[in-house]
Amino acid sequence: MEISVASLGNAGVRLENGAGVAYIDPLFHHAPGVGGKPVLDAGGIADADLVLVTHAHGDHLDPARTLAALARSGACLVGPRSVADHFRNKLPSDRIVTLDPPERQKPPALESAETRGIAVTAFRTFHGRGHNSYLVDMDGFRILHDGDNERTQPYAIEALGRIDLLLLCPWQGSGAGQFVQRLNPGTWMLIHMTEEEIALHRQGKFLPPLIDPVPEGVIALYGGESVSLS
Repeated sequence: MEISVASLGNAGVRLENGAGVAYIDPLFHHAPGVGGKPVLDAGGIADADLVLVTHAHGDHLDPARTLAALARSGACLVGPRSVADHFRNKLPSDRIVTLDPPERQKPPALESAETRGIAVTAFRTFHGRGHNSYLVDMDGFRILHDGDNERTQPYAIEALGRIDLLLLCPWQGSGAGQFVQRLNPGTWMLIHMTEEEIALHRQGKFLPPLIDPVPEGVIALYGGESVSLS
């Protein structure tokens, strides 16, 4: 099954295959020096089935623009309670899927739901309170979006199973290199990077100071770029 993956800036991605269209962290406030600029406005999400948000920090969620996108597209929102609370009484309750696993469990606690034919498992990973990493299964293509997770070591690899695409923030996720080697994803892609960091990566200068050794096969996309994977 082929899937199209587009970078939306920072940790934002658009995923599309035969299962539908899912967005993760698509609309956010730009934080200079922390991540890339947003690519979309609310009108650019007219085709969404699901909009997933990892956590309520401003560089991952702009509530007003996200609400406008949800209203325009008819999509369902998936997020932890701290995200879902922004949309209570503003969207029909059946279009808000709250996945809020318990905090501070090892391995990370998880909750799952299937919405519009797309299966989502939320792992409660470490980045303040109320942070989700997501395993998204789109017609058998399995994507792990690790969000801002700062501790990859607690994951139980057997609970993740096969991962076709790993979306990883290496400067936040400690143990990132070992995690990639343990998980052995089909493809891994860097997220939560500034344009300057992506430029350094393409020169081979970004990852070596952070990860030793650097696992092979990593890609990084500027906001607006896309790639097809199978």
